[in-house]
Amino acid sequence: MSEKLKVFYVSPEVSPFAKSGEVADVANSLPKYLSALGMDVSIFMPKYRRPEIESLSMELLISNLRVPLGKKQVKCRVFKSELGKYRIFFIDNARYFWRDNIYGSGKDEYLDNDERFVFFNRAVLEFIIKTEMTVDIIHCNNWPTALIPVFLKTHYAGLSRFKKTASVFTLHNVAFQGEFPSEAIALTGLNWDYLKPKGLSFKGKFNFFKGGLLFSDVISTVSSSYRRELMTRKHGFGMENILKDRRKDLFAIRNGIDYENWDPERDPYIEKNYTFSGTKYKKINKRDLVEEAGLNISLNTPLLGLISHFAKHKGFDILLEAIDELIAMKIGLIIMGRGGEEYEKRLADAKRRYPDWIVVKLGFNPGFTHKIVAGSDIILVPSQYEPCGLNQLYGFRYGTVPVVRAIGGLKETVEPFDEKSLRGNGFVFKEYSPEALLGAIREAVGFYRKPRLWNKIVKAGFRQNFSWTSSAKRYIRLYRHALELKKGA
Repeated sequence: MSEKLKVFYVSPEVSPFAKSGEVADVANSLPKYLSALGMDVSIFMPKYRRPEIESLSMELLISNLRVPLGKKQVKCRVFKSELGKYRIFFIDNARYFWRDNIYGSGKDEYLDNDERFVFFNRAVLEFIIKTEMTVDIIHCNNWPTALIPVFLKTHYAGLSRFKKTASVFTLHNVAFQGEFPSEAIALTGLNWDYLKPKGLSFKGKFNFFKGGLLFSDVISTVSSSYRRELMTRKHGFGMENILKDRRKDLFAIRNGIDYENWDPERDPYIEKNYTFSGTKYKKINKRDLVEEAGLNISLNTPLLGLISHFAKHKGFDILLEAIDELIAMKIGLIIMGRGGEEYEKRLADAKRRYPDWIVVKLGFNPGFTHKIVAGSDIILVPSQYEPCGLNQLYGFRYGTVPVVRAIGGLKETVEPFDEKSLRGNGFVFKEYSPEALLGAIREAVGFYRKPRLWNKIVKAGFRQNFSWTSSAKRYIRLYRHALELKKGA
C-alpha cells in the first residue's frame, strides 16, 4: 500500500460554498488537514447556483457525462477548481441543483430529493469511471451520499477499478436519514429484493442512511459520547440495532476546527485581533458587533451569540419559551442561521417585541459568524441532541464562554466551572427544559459579573486545543484499516 492515499471526500455541502449545518464546516477543513498530512484529497459536491461557487476559477472537465437514473440516462457537466491544498469537483445539473436551498425551503423538503441525490451518488462514480481515475478511499457524509457504498457493492462490484477502493461513511446526525417512498428504489436501478427489511427498507420506506450503514466498509461518527448514544433506542432513531451489529466497524473521531481559519490573532473578519493574553480586546470586538447588529445595549451587558439551524433539535423550542425571562435578566442576544418556517416567524416576533435586545440574522454569513464568536461574551448551544458541535470549540478559541446542554460532543468538550476548585471552561445544563437553560445562563451571567473568575474561565477555554491535526491522523489510520478490511484481512 502506498504511503500517500488517494481520498475522494463526498459531501452534499461544503463551507463557504453551501451550508446548512456543521457538516459543511467539517467538509471545508478536514480535507485541508488530510492534505497537509500527505494525502491526495479531492472533494465532490453538487454545483449549486451560489455566488460563492460562481466566483471560483474553474475548469470544465466533462460537458456531457451520462448518468444512469432508473431506466433513463441524465446528462451533467463536471467542473474542477484548485483550492490550494486540495481540489474540488462540482457535479452540475441545473434541474437538480440550481435552486435557492440545498434540501428545501424552511417549510418543506424538495419533493424530488430522492432523485436529486441518487443522481449525485451515481454521477460521482460515473465520473471516476469516465476519467479512469484511481481512488483508495471514498469518504461519504450523511444520507445524501450514503448510496455510494451501496452502488460500489452492487452495480460496480465487478469493476476492477473499484476492486481495491474502500468506503467510509460518516454519520454526522442519525436523525436525518433520507426516507422516501418505496417506489424511489427504481431510481437506483436496483431490484425490489433490496427493499426487504434486512435491506434498504425501514418502516416501509426506502432509506438512504440505512444503505450507508449496511454497505460501507467502515463507519465513523463525530464523538465518543455520540457513538455510545447511537446504541440506545432514545438516540438511535431506529438504527440502533444495525449499529450494534456493526459496532466493530463503528469508530468515533471527534470533529476539530480549522486553526488557520479560526485564529483571533489573524482573523480578517474581526475588528481587533488579539492573543491569549489580550482578552481586553474582546471589548473592541463586542462594540463592533453591537454597532453592526444594531443592538441598543451597553458594553457591560452580557451578550449571548447563537449560530445554528433553526430547529427543535437545536434547542429553539426551549429557547423561545425562555425569551421573555432572558430579556428580563437584561441580556443581549444575537442569533444567526436559517431553518423551519415556524421558528423563523417566532424569532422575528421576538425581535419585534425586543428590538433593542435581540437581533436575528437569516442565513450563514462567514464574516458575521466570526464577528459573533469574537464579540459575544457567551456562545449558546442548547441542543436537544448534538453529535459533536463546533460552536463551543470556536468559542474556546476566541475566549467566548460556552453554555451548552450535556449531550453528545458538548458534554465531552465543555467542563462545568467549579468555583471551589477553579476548574472548568464553561456552563452545562442536563434537563432539556427552559428552566434548566435559564439556570445555566443565570449561573454564567453571575460569574460574568465577577471579572477575576470570568477571566479564569476564559483562559481555561483558550488553553484547549481542538485542532483537526490529531483527528485527521486518526482518520488516516481509519482509512488504512478500511483498506485492510477491503482486502479481507
